[in-house]
Amino acid sequence: MDVGKSSARGWLVKCTTCGTKWVLEVSFDLRESKLIYHYCKVCGKNTFHEVLGRAEKMNVE
Repeated sequence: MDVGKSSARGWLVKCTTCGTKWVLEVSFDLRESKLIYHYCKVCGKNTFHEVLGRAEKMNVE
Protein backbone atom coordinates (compact mmCIF):
# COMPACT_ATOMS: atom_id res chain seq x y z
CA MET A 1 0.00 0.00 0.00
CA ASP A 2 1.42 3.37 -0.94
CA VAL A 3 1.37 6.24 1.52
CA GLY A 4 -1.61 8.53 0.98
CA LYS A 5 -4.66 10.00 2.67
CA SER A 6 -6.37 6.61 2.93
CA SER A 7 -7.36 5.08 6.24
CA ALA A 8 -4.04 3.28 6.58
CA ARG A 9 -3.61 0.83 9.42
CA GLY A 10 -0.28 -0.70 10.17
CA TRP A 11 3.25 0.63 10.38
CA LEU A 12 4.76 3.47 8.39
CA VAL A 13 8.15 2.33 7.10
CA LYS A 14 10.79 3.99 4.93
CA CYS A 15 13.27 2.24 2.65
CA THR A 16 16.81 3.17 3.71
CA THR A 17 18.03 2.78 0.12
CA CYS A 18 15.56 4.84 -1.94
CA GLY A 19 13.57 6.68 0.75
CA THR A 20 10.15 5.40 -0.33
CA LYS A 21 7.59 5.50 2.49
CA TRP A 22 4.76 2.99 2.62
CA VAL A 23 2.46 1.25 5.10
CA LEU A 24 3.25 -2.30 6.19
CA GLU A 25 -0.07 -3.83 7.21
CA VAL A 26 0.77 -6.25 9.99
CA SER A 27 -0.86 -6.70 13.38
CA PHE A 28 2.26 -7.41 15.40
CA ASP A 29 4.13 -4.75 17.38
CA LEU A 30 7.17 -3.21 15.66
CA ARG A 31 7.83 -0.46 18.26
CA GLU A 32 10.99 -2.18 19.49
CA SER A 33 12.27 -2.73 15.95
CA LYS A 34 14.36 0.08 14.49
CA LEU A 35 14.91 -1.64 11.13
CA ILE A 36 13.20 -4.47 9.29
CA TYR A 37 14.39 -6.33 6.18
CA HIS A 38 11.60 -6.35 3.59
CA TYR A 39 11.04 -6.27 -0.17
CA CYS A 40 11.00 -2.77 -1.70
CA LYS A 41 8.92 -2.45 -4.88
CA VAL A 42 10.92 0.59 -6.03
CA CYS A 43 14.37 -0.97 -5.52
CA GLY A 44 13.16 -4.37 -6.74
CA LYS A 45 14.95 -6.23 -3.94
CA ASN A 46 14.98 -6.79 -0.20
CA THR A 47 16.32 -3.76 1.66
CA PHE A 48 16.35 -2.42 5.19
CA HIS A 49 13.37 -0.26 6.15
CA GLU A 50 13.21 2.16 9.07
CA VAL A 51 10.10 1.77 11.24
CA LEU A 52 8.68 5.30 11.64
CA GLY A 53 5.63 4.45 13.79
CA ARG A 54 1.99 3.46 13.65
CA ALA A 55 0.37 4.70 10.44
CA GLU A 56 -3.06 5.36 11.95
CA LYS A 57 -1.53 7.73 14.51
CA MET A 58 0.49 9.71 11.96
CA ASN A 59 -0.21 12.06 9.09
CA VAL A 60 0.73 9.75 6.22
CA GLU A 61 0.67 12.28 3.37
